[in-house]
Amino acid sequence: MAFALSIVKLAEAMEKPGCMICRMEHEAAIHALTSLLWESTTDYQSRQMINNALGFCPQHLRTFVAIELSKSGPTLGTNLIYESLSKNIATDLHNIQRKEQVNRKLRGLLAKLNIHLRYSETPNVLKSKEPCPACETVNITGENTFSTLCEVITKNDEKMVATYEKSDGICLNHLRIGLTKYMVEFPEASEFLIQDTVQRLSDNRENMLEFVRKHNWKYKHEELIEEEKVAWIKTMTFFSGYPGERFDHHIDKF
Repeated sequence: MAFALSIVKLAEAMEKPGCMICRMEHEAAIHALTSLLWESTTDYQSRQMINNALGFCPQHLRTFVAIELSKSGPTLGTNLIYESLSKNIATDLHNIQRKEQVNRKLRGLLAKLNIHLRYSETPNVLKSKEPCPACETVNITGENTFSTLCEVITKNDEKMVATYEKSDGICLNHLRIGLTKYMVEFPEASEFLIQDTVQRLSDNRENMLEFVRKHNWKYKHEELIEEEKVAWIKTMTFFSGYPGERFDHHIDKF
């Protein structure tokens, strides 16, 4: 049943623009952060996991805050979690400072005895014990989605294969990660994905070359066909995973 549900979700992601695995990961992160916000903000194990990670990564922290602002308004969960984190990090920094003060005095005493220690960077300053919890969910989702895709291709599910061929395909990052992990386990699917990607890249490159050529003054009388207009967008989707609509003139603010 779980596998059947995974196929349904994969098929839905295929029919939307952008890398299907990027989309599945994004939705999984939102679901995980939403669940944590409403169900586990005061749960000891969940809080400990976040504390060990020194909080969420910047991307997922923004998502976490956005979810709370859009759903409830007051950022109670954010305050609860990050008040505790702030205290922990301040304590860690204070301990580092005291240790370095002792080490500095020791180096001074040794220098008076004409003993000079080689300077080295302080190891493991504010090093997290665990990865960002949302990133962990994202990585598991990505691997599961890629393996599900490989299974349906290996089983020669004609409907799913046809849906994949009409989709934007898989981005470079997930193709690299997926083939590294699953090429031996799913040789037929890997070969299919490689051949499909090579063909997409070749077609897009040919159309991009025509795009460039027709912007030469000598050939400006030749009109661009639709494939030549959008080839660069399809290529950007491959290299980033983003839907084509994300590539516009807007520059994100810091």
